[in-house]
Amino acid sequence: MRELLRRFNRSLPSFSLNDKISAAAAAFAVLVMLSTLGALSALREQRLFYDRLEALAAASRNTERTNALIYAVVMESRGIYMSADRTVARRYADAQLVKLAQLSKVVEEWEAQVADGDAALFAPFKKRIEQFVAFRTEMARQTISVGSSAARELGDNDENRAVRTALNEDLEKLSRLYADRTRELGEAADARGMAAFYLGALGAVIITLIAAAALALRRGVLMPLLDIARVTDRIAAGRIKLKIPHARRHDEIGRVAQAVATYQDGAFRLQELEQHEVEIERQYTDILRQHEQLEQGAISSQQRLDAAVANMAQGLIMLDGFGYVLMVNDQYRKLYGVPASIAKPGAHMREILAHRAKLGLMREKPSEFLAALRERMKERRAEIVEVALADGRIIRVSERPMDGGGWVATHEDFTAQRRNERILARAEYFLAALLENIPQAVVAKDAESLRYVFVNRATEVLFGLPRSEIIGRAARDLFPEPTCTLIEDFDRQLLADVSDETPKAHSVEMPGNRRRDVVVRRLPVSIGEGAPKYLLNIIEDRTPEQRAAA
Repeated sequence: MRELLRRFNRSLPSFSLNDKISAAAAAFAVLVMLSTLGALSALREQRLFYDRLEALAAASRNTERTNALIYAVVMESRGIYMSADRTVARRYADAQLVKLAQLSKVVEEWEAQVADGDAALFAPFKKRIEQFVAFRTEMARQTISVGSSAARELGDNDENRAVRTALNEDLEKLSRLYADRTRELGEAADARGMAAFYLGALGAVIITLIAAAALALRRGVLMPLLDIARVTDRIAAGRIKLKIPHARRHDEIGRVAQAVATYQDGAFRLQELEQHEVEIERQYTDILRQHEQLEQGAISSQQRLDAAVANMAQGLIMLDGFGYVLMVNDQYRKLYGVPASIAKPGAHMREILAHRAKLGLMREKPSEFLAALRERMKERRAEIVEVALADGRIIRVSERPMDGGGWVATHEDFTAQRRNERILARAEYFLAALLENIPQAVVAKDAESLRYVFVNRATEVLFGLPRSEIIGRAARDLFPEPTCTLIEDFDRQLLADVSDETPKAHSVEMPGNRRRDVVVRRLPVSIGEGAPKYLLNIIEDRTPEQRAAA
């Protein structure tokens, strides 16, 4: 072995730097490939582990949620059995229907997550859940329509008890199944610890080899290159008669040293070329500076001002203290149909007004308009007015005095804005009249405080209160307990789950109109993106129909 190492060390200088680096890179690539394959395998196993762990956690959560909801439904049923008051029994029945809907939703979500291998075990459990939900739903409906006595008669049977017992057994089986799988998953995680140890050991080997390669690269490549670089810097500084190190090497480092020697021979030419280049750069810089000065002198302040005025969206006219035009743009001429031969610097405002009157664009005499303008200029009174032209257009005029005397005004066509405002006002009036005259009560609440912000005339009749006593208050300020709590709970449930917009029937004790049987549809209202800002309630009074049916 030692003889082989000695031979390898003697033959090492005969190899080129490319061969050495290539051999080291190949060995490093093999190790990295092995490490990568191990890491990918570990990553895949870890991903599968977490997927299985997440599935087991979801199944456990579903088991707990289902068990809790079943218990809650049973408790609501007991409330129905034990309630002699029909109103209280109805409240328990409404709560039971809500929890039954939640139970059905949880089971549906659970079924979507069940693996194919567990489908046979889950199918009878889901069937019993459906039987449980159907029976308890019928019980709630009997309570609402007849009373708690009908619910007790319906619930007093062995079939109901058998379904409840079977549900408990199914939940117990599922809990044991998921517990066993969790234990198996933990055992598999312990087994992967050894694989991680081997992978870490391989990483340590790779780091050691990288350190050794870095040391060899520093001694065999970087330090010689640094020596050559120092000599090159000294040559570039002007010292050109120097001995080039490592020039006798037969590898790439030696060829670099020989190239530096060739560079040393051409150093004088390079210095002359650099001096010539510096002189050309200086001359070019002087030419650019002179060119910039010429451009700055060519663009005057007046030209920049003319460009800004010409590109304004509004019409602009500037007058001196005597009413003569100092500046006017094309937008002003187009606005009033005045040609450039009349509306031009040096012309008097009287000439422009006369042309506008000739076109029929003035509702007053030019002399009166000019007198009022001179009065405003004399008082230096800034003003913003809207002027209606004879052709139906509305012009917004903004006038103000200038420092040093004179007057400046901008003119903008506001016809479209005012027309849109009138259309919007008519639409708002129509919507308000529509809501005020529909037979259903319409109520809008603030989504955060649940205070009433709008009620229509039908709401006043239904509540038995004027709207002045409703607006700004919450249900707790108007309705007695437990009605106010029930209303607020339904409102907050809808805001938490905006997908549930189905109408719901209630029997409500009104503040000034006794007990009414109503059907309420709640709708969240959002403005743009984000959470709802308002809660809209549409309430239909079914009391006459309910009493007629009774």
